[in-house]
Amino acid sequence: MLDAVKDAVVGRAMRLMGDPRVMNAAMKAVGWGGSVKAELDRASRFAAGLFGLATQEEVSALRSTVQSLEDNIAVRDSQIARSAASSAGPAGRNGGG
Repeated sequence: MLDAVKDAVVGRAMRLMGDPRVMNAAMKAVGWGGSVKAELDRASRFAAGLFGLATQEEVSALRSTVQSLEDNIAVRDSQIARSAASSAGPAGRNGGG
């Protein structure tokens, strides 16, 4: 019984997909949804700027920048540690010999 209903629904959907009017309306709906989202995003950015709030994109960019800076600091710290260890040498570690 369930398979028969499923087959009927799929068959009907396939016939509707072949109708140019239905496809045209579906494409317009998809395009309209995209433009509504773009307009809401624009309004959100404007409101965030108006109230001095960060947008999601700005927070994401800031997180990326902070992560990059933290990585750079870690690399520098390891370079400094290696440099200090190699400049101390065996005599430096034993109190000058």
